[in-house]
Amino acid sequence: MKLTKTNLAALITAGLFILEYFGFGAVIFKNMWYTSPALPVLCGIAALLPVIAEITNIFIFKRRWADVTVICVSLAFALGYFFFFAYVISKLLYFLIAGKPYFITAFIFSALAFFIFLFPRLSQKAKRASAITVCTAFAFICLFGIFNATPFYVSAQPAVFAVEDEYQIAFATSHNSAAEVTVNGKTYTDSVNGQKIIRPLHKISVPSSELDRAGGYTIAVQSVILNTAYAPSKGVKISKTYSFRPVDSDDGLQIYNISDTHDVTSGPAKAGSYFGEKLDLLILNGDIISDVSSYYQISLIYKLAHKITKGGLPVIFTRGNHECNGPLAATLGEYVGCAERGFYYTVKTGEYNLVILDTNNDMSDGNPLISPIADFDRVRAEQSQWLKGLDLSGENNIIISHIAYPLSGYVSEKCHWHGWARELVSLTDNKVKLAVCGHSHVTKYEQAGSDDNRLAHFPVVRGSIRSNRYADKAGVAPYEFTGTAIEIDGKAINIKFTNAEKRVLRSIDV
Repeated sequence: MKLTKTNLAALITAGLFILEYFGFGAVIFKNMWYTSPALPVLCGIAALLPVIAEITNIFIFKRRWADVTVICVSLAFALGYFFFFAYVISKLLYFLIAGKPYFITAFIFSALAFFIFLFPRLSQKAKRASAITVCTAFAFICLFGIFNATPFYVSAQPAVFAVEDEYQIAFATSHNSAAEVTVNGKTYTDSVNGQKIIRPLHKISVPSSELDRAGGYTIAVQSVILNTAYAPSKGVKISKTYSFRPVDSDDGLQIYNISDTHDVTSGPAKAGSYFGEKLDLLILNGDIISDVSSYYQISLIYKLAHKITKGGLPVIFTRGNHECNGPLAATLGEYVGCAERGFYYTVKTGEYNLVILDTNNDMSDGNPLISPIADFDRVRAEQSQWLKGLDLSGENNIIISHIAYPLSGYVSEKCHWHGWARELVSLTDNKVKLAVCGHSHVTKYEQAGSDDNRLAHFPVVRGSIRSNRYADKAGVAPYEFTGTAIEIDGKAINIKFTNAEKRVLRSIDV
């Protein structure tokens, strides 16, 4: 039997999809299995369907339209599976954002090829329809891409970040805007040197004592599509008021810790709602987003915080290693909780002092993946000097850091900054009761003296994973997540690993 060109094209396309499925699958099959053992099997059957369909068409139906259908379905499956793979390895938004110029270039060259090779062969009716379609596409690109003429709304409701003696209220709008916050009749603006900052993301600092007394605040934004030297556009104004409650330690402290959500909000938000209205403080402990390549990604931090706190409770933000990468990483502190010195600071909550550390990147400055942009050795040295001057007297200090620096994987010589990890241990040992961490995608508690925590004399908890069942087997379902509920009553600290279904998987008394 002689195969036609379309038969061959369909077989090759379907075969390449099978190679893609099992090639990428070698990396993510275990994550699919942890979500459901049926998932990799069913997807594997789906990967074989285009080849089976094409073989059936070759021997039985012999229809050219069936070949074309197999090609289109294989390409669609391949693209969809690539996006799924990117999502599982926390690189979906990176590929979409980094690929934007390539997508635009491909569109332009495709349009040129169409008009050079295909357009002259079309009928007059088809030529008219094609011209209208392409012109409409370019008009939309100019209108929405260049002039950003989109509907104006608050795209990410506020999060209130606690940083030392101030609150930093952050929120996002659908396009460029001017913004201000009013607390108890006093207005604070997002401005510098007499100019309001025009951008989609805003962070406005207010004294914590003022907001604590007021019990609420109002945000006001105005659309500014064209920010010109003279007569800038004056668009729609929006204002909204939110109630606020500071940390209330009268009935103890209820704190929820979340890390490593990697652009996902649904499961983590459900897990983070474990305490309900009793929640006093939310900790977003790093890797909330997978890199810092766009305003949209940063706004996901606000969205997750708001889903849990409704903009009415303090939030602590810790920088994770993934938040150290991307074209906006250097300016991330302008949009989230951050002190002037950097992402290391303290927050007083009742009788406890929370020490937020910036363990920054887990790669060396010379690593080709981040060189020559990285300059984290300097941050580590400056942070050590700050810690040396910090008063950690008393027993009620808790460390909040993304990477669990006291554990063996960081203090051993296998880690490129093991010297700094050991220095951090020496600067905090016998001064803190607990370290609350993330990074490892597990829910584990390491008591002082355990095999993994030999150096420090305080316990370390790592408490976030994309799973409702397992302590160290991350799945792929965005609606599954387990975080850490921390209850403090006087000197007593209780830790619970709770999932998106609000079930307690493990309880530990520190």
